[in-house]
Amino acid sequence: MPDFPLDLPDEFRHCFYVDGGWIPSDSQRRVTLMSPSTEEALLTLPLANNADVERAVASARTAFDTGPWPRMPASERAAHLVRFADEVRQRLPLLAKLWTAQVGAPLLFAQRLIHAGESRFDYFADIAGTYTFSQRRPTQHGHARVVREPVGVAALIAPWNATFNIFAHKIPAALAAGCTVVLKSPVESPLDALVIAECATAAGIPPGVVNVITADAEESARLVASPAVDKISFTGSVPTGRRIAETAARRMARTTLELGGKSAAIILDDADLSTALPALTPFTMPFSGQICFSQTRILAPGHRMAEVEDAYTAAVSTLMVGDPWDLATDLGPVLNARQYQRVLGYIEAGRREGARLLAGGGRSPGFERGHYVDPTVFTDVTPEMRIAREEIFGPVVTIQGYDDVDEAIRIANDTDFGLSGSVFGADAERAFDVALRVTTGHLSVNGFEISPNVPFGGRKLSGHGREGGPEGLESFLETKAVFMPGM
Repeated sequence: MPDFPLDLPDEFRHCFYVDGGWIPSDSQRRVTLMSPSTEEALLTLPLANNADVERAVASARTAFDTGPWPRMPASERAAHLVRFADEVRQRLPLLAKLWTAQVGAPLLFAQRLIHAGESRFDYFADIAGTYTFSQRRPTQHGHARVVREPVGVAALIAPWNATFNIFAHKIPAALAAGCTVVLKSPVESPLDALVIAECATAAGIPPGVVNVITADAEESARLVASPAVDKISFTGSVPTGRRIAETAARRMARTTLELGGKSAAIILDDADLSTALPALTPFTMPFSGQICFSQTRILAPGHRMAEVEDAYTAAVSTLMVGDPWDLATDLGPVLNARQYQRVLGYIEAGRREGARLLAGGGRSPGFERGHYVDPTVFTDVTPEMRIAREEIFGPVVTIQGYDDVDEAIRIANDTDFGLSGSVFGADAERAFDVALRVTTGHLSVNGFEISPNVPFGGRKLSGHGREGGPEGLESFLETKAVFMPGM
């Protein structure tokens, strides 16, 4: 593991970013970052108290109500966002290392996936200058001007597992719309947003447009409940998403919620496993399964079950579990002891409820320290089992059989979630027809992809609203119609 804190500015240890500058925290509370692979303390950082939250919200509110950002021509905002994206690009190597250091993402995985965040900044910098924020429509007595305005102050809340990439879906979209923002960092990975704050300063973003705090549950709830916050964009767990929705509903604040997933990969009867499984396997337990879109349920034709079990288990056996700083590592540790015990609890539940282990099933051998779970595969799984229904957020995959396509779709839809999914088959159009019948917000055919110009989000308990694409920008806009006389 390289020396930590990786040449981070001293302000990160003591300050939050508010009103365009580094402000010492009002709080005496601290959070200690722990290495998931060594269980050693890395460094300590401040945790916000209510005064810190109010100060960040007030900064964003003033910047929206009286500052230049919402009133700036869209082309001028776009120019700022181009510079913002360039500053982010210069810090991608650091952000990849922070992903590994804070939460144990394998470094090679982080180096590859960090570019998804970069592409989102580039996309919204581009769309900010080309989107039609106003149009005229003829009416019976004249015309109407339909204007898309920024919703106001947006609280942006990201989880620990992919903090930079998830903030990258939210921040440039909100800024492109003309909103001002408060970024609420997770206590497990607070450094990403502080790096983003550095980028905002370097890009010349006006004071108060971007504000950053790190907060625990009580202070986060205060942020969500603040009457000065017009929009909450949250990615995280279902229970927290429910509480946010209930709080926001009391004052009719706008929300975008991207919550959990239990996504199914449907292997059709004509799929070529020699191409399907290499495309699928990396997305069944990426980052040790700690990604919301993980394809954790493989559905296979009954007459091909043995073939799929053997081929997938063989593919999983080639995954290298190890030190996340080693570029040869495919799977590192899970986040912490609590997450480790949670995953082991699901594995035990699978055994107890009658599923059959094909691989893994416990702690990864050879690791005395760190939160390592061996890649685990279950078969003989029935839909009512907990491992088939609940989001585990660990390296655990189930294989379930089906008799025909209708049954495959019933199994895929027999979940409280509806975030992602995939379909594999020789005929891509037939696979597309199957995808249309799956109740989820995002699917791929014969592979897996997420693109900045395409909306991403869920249905059912996976949340509502979309991030990415024009839809992601529009989630930070309100529509106003002004009727005018004559043409």
